[in-house]
Amino acid sequence: MFANARMHHLLGAQPGRLEDTQLESLAQPEEAAALRTLAQSDLPRELAVLKQDGTRIWVQAEAVRAPGDGPYIEQLSMTDVSASREAEAGRRELAELCRRQEEQLEHSTRLAEMGEMAASISHELNQPLTGIRNYARNAYYMLEQTPDSEAEVKNNLRLISEQVDRAAKIINQMRELTKRTDAAFNLLDLNSVIRESVEFILPQMKLSEVVVSLRLEDTLPPIWGDRIRLEQVFLNLLSNARQAMADVPVRKIVIESRRNPPAALPVVVQVTDTGKGFTSEQAGQLFQPFFTTRKGGHGLGLSISRAIMLDHKGSIDATGSPGAGATFTMRLPAAGREGGPARSNT
Repeated sequence: MFANARMHHLLGAQPGRLEDTQLESLAQPEEAAALRTLAQSDLPRELAVLKQDGTRIWVQAEAVRAPGDGPYIEQLSMTDVSASREAEAGRRELAELCRRQEEQLEHSTRLAEMGEMAASISHELNQPLTGIRNYARNAYYMLEQTPDSEAEVKNNLRLISEQVDRAAKIINQMRELTKRTDAAFNLLDLNSVIRESVEFILPQMKLSEVVVSLRLEDTLPPIWGDRIRLEQVFLNLLSNARQAMADVPVRKIVIESRRNPPAALPVVVQVTDTGKGFTSEQAGQLFQPFFTTRKGGHGLGLSISRAIMLDHKGSIDATGSPGAGATFTMRLPAAGREGGPARSNT
């Protein structure tokens, strides 16, 4: 019966053109029902309506029901929310773009770290391949010289099989660490993730004469986590520790896991080294992107490690002093019944 000037302006209509029109004409057929039932609720709703030129806009609509039992609208008010919806859509798109770029950065950093490990990986693969060659030659020699040495030949074949399995395991670990996949949270034994990370990087430690000790608590509760991304954190910390000890006489790394039940994050892992350490000023910058204390370092490993820990609803921090080594402490929530933590977009 009546529409004020602001309603005419909102819908792009000439003054007086909205009066004597059907309410349903303000929306497309599939959305007209929402307008008709608006009076049945006292709450405002966001709806798509049509301007006079056919343009679709979003409004927050609120209706006052007419007296009586019928579903009639006595008064209808609309507020244009198109700009806020577009801004929200833009924020979601930007958050998704940030998430994809973060995943790409994690993957690129992982590849860079694998490149730095290439020499030790080559050395580690060379050992089972050399063993396979020697055992095969030995078995061939025994078959040729002593045909009745069946037991010795079988033993050599068994050793060959073991070396093949060892090489295959190394290659599989490399493939898992270098491939790009979406985050997958599963129930994990964190101690097993630590052992696999240490086993993978151990040849590099031996080449650098670094002694690695494990002090893992058997009663550590399971966690929800992404195995590959957590391995990336441990490999980064171990690699950093090895490089920090390049110029020191005593080269030791201790990895400790323990549970701290009263804490909000009761699963604790500490990586301690006897390296060159860092100053208090450097400590405040360690997890900032592109900050590095190592010549030739890219300065992304620790910032990405921190992002991974945040995605796991956990934390990571560092303590140390010049010439006295460093300790990196990770804290994670124990697994609950609700499932894995959701990925953040921050």
